[in-house]
Amino acid sequence: MAMSKHMLVKLSLLVCAVLSQYGMVLEAMGVFPYGRYARDVSHTANGDLPPPAVNSVRPPPAEEQPEAFPMPPIPRDIPRDEDDESANVTRSKADKVTPTKVIVSLLSKYDDRVRPDFKGPPVKIFCQLVVNNLGSVKAETMDYIVTVFMRQRWVDSRLQHYDFNDSIVLSSRNLDKVWLPDLFFVNEKAAGFISTTGNNKMLRIYPNGEVLYSEKYTMLLKCRMNFEMFPMDTQVCTLQTESYSHTDKDLLLIWDVDPVVLSGDIELPEYILRGRRFTTCDSDREIGTFTCLEAQFKLVRRLGFYLLSSYIPSIMITVLSWLTFWISPEIAPARVALGITTVLTSTALFGVNRQTMPRFSYIRAMDIWMMVCITFVFGALVEFIAVHFIFKRHKKFGFPKKVRNLVGLNKHWKFKYRKQDNTPLDLENGTPKKKRRRPRRRTAAEVTLLYQTRARRIDLISRVVFPVSFTFFNIAYWTIYLSWYEA
Repeated sequence: MAMSKHMLVKLSLLVCAVLSQYGMVLEAMGVFPYGRYARDVSHTANGDLPPPAVNSVRPPPAEEQPEAFPMPPIPRDIPRDEDDESANVTRSKADKVTPTKVIVSLLSKYDDRVRPDFKGPPVKIFCQLVVNNLGSVKAETMDYIVTVFMRQRWVDSRLQHYDFNDSIVLSSRNLDKVWLPDLFFVNEKAAGFISTTGNNKMLRIYPNGEVLYSEKYTMLLKCRMNFEMFPMDTQVCTLQTESYSHTDKDLLLIWDVDPVVLSGDIELPEYILRGRRFTTCDSDREIGTFTCLEAQFKLVRRLGFYLLSSYIPSIMITVLSWLTFWISPEIAPARVALGITTVLTSTALFGVNRQTMPRFSYIRAMDIWMMVCITFVFGALVEFIAVHFIFKRHKKFGFPKKVRNLVGLNKHWKFKYRKQDNTPLDLENGTPKKKRRRPRRRTAAEVTLLYQTRARRIDLISRVVFPVSFTFFNIAYWTIYLSWYEA
C-alpha cells in the first residue's frame, strides 16, 4: 500500500509536468493562453488557486488510477537548427521595412514646394511621348485630336530608399505630396476630355531616387495648315510642351532615348501618316529662356476621295458642254439649255469645294482646276452665242481683215466682173485705161447661206480646239502637281 502511494505521487508529478509542457506549447501556437492563466494564478490576492473551470479535467481518485510506467522527463527547451534561426531573423527584419513605412518616412520630411537640388544645377526632365491615337483632323478649324501618354523621368535625391530594394508606386491620392514638373501644351485649344477609366496617372519611385511619372492626355491641338497644294498637300501638325514657371536655370526638358513612339493601329481616313520628327522649340521671354519640346506628325492627304467627288465630275461636265458643237445652230433652245446647265453645275461644284475650307485668299491647286473647267464651259456657251449671231444674219456686216483671214471668210468672196466694150483710151500712150470692176451684189439668200456656212465652220473648229486645249492643260496640270505630291 505504501508502495502504491509512492507511485501515485510520482505519477501525479509526471502528469503535472506533461500538462505544463503541453500548455506552453499551446501558448506558443496561440491556441490556449496557458501562460496568461498561470500569470493570473500567481498574482491572485491571497495566493490561492482560482476556482476550477467548468470544463476542467479533474484527476480520478487514487484508487481508480491504474499503475503506469515511469516516463522520461520532457525537455522544456526544444533544440532548433541554426539556419532556421538566421532565416527567421532575416525574415523579421524584412517584415519591418514595408512600402507603406518607406512612403510615410519619405513624405514626412519632404517638401513638394521646392524642386530637387534647390539652388543647384537645373533638373533634367527626360520626356517620352507615346501616341495612342491621332485623328479628327479638320481643315475648316485647322485642329486635330490626339491621345498620348506623357512619360517624364528625373532624379530626386530626397526620395532615395536603399533599405527597401524595390520600386514603389504611389497612388493618385499621394501624387500632390511629391514635386512634379509643371508642364503644359503650348498649341492646346481644348482639353479635359472625360476618360472612361478615371484618373490615368502613375508615379514610380526607384531606390536610387529616380522618379518615373506617366499621365494620359486627350487634347484638341491646333495645326497650322497650308492649302496651296490642296488636295495634293502635305500638312505637318505639331505638339509642343513647355514648363510654365521654370526657366532653363531650374528645369531642362530633354528628349529621351526613344522620344516619340507611335501606336501600330493609327489609321486616318483622309490622311496618310508618313512619319514623325522631334525637335526643340525654346522660347526667349523677359524673365528668361524656357525649354520647349516639339513633336511633328507628317500627314499626306489621300487623293482618291477628291478624284471621285471633284475631278471626275468636273471633267464630265466640261466634256458635256462640248456636245453643243454637234448640235445645229438652228436648234437654239437645246444648245442654250445645255450650256447654261453646265455653267451652273460647274459653279455650284466650285462653291461646294470652297465651303469645306477656311476663308483664305490664296489660290489652291483645286481652284486652278475648277476655274479652267468653268472657263471651258463658259467658252462653249459664248461660242454658241457667236455662232447663233452669225447664223441668223441676213445682211452683210464687217469683220476685220485679219479675223476673216484667220477664220477663212475671204475664200467665200467670189467676185464676178462684167466685160466692158467701150474701154476709154489713154491719150498720152494710146493704151486703154484700166477701170475698176464692181462686184455683183449678192442676193439675200446668198448672204444668208454665206453666214450659215461661216457659223458651221466655227463649230467645226471648236470641235477640235476645245478638246485639244483641255488635253494639253491636263497634261501640264497633272505633271506639275503630281511631281510635288508625296503620297
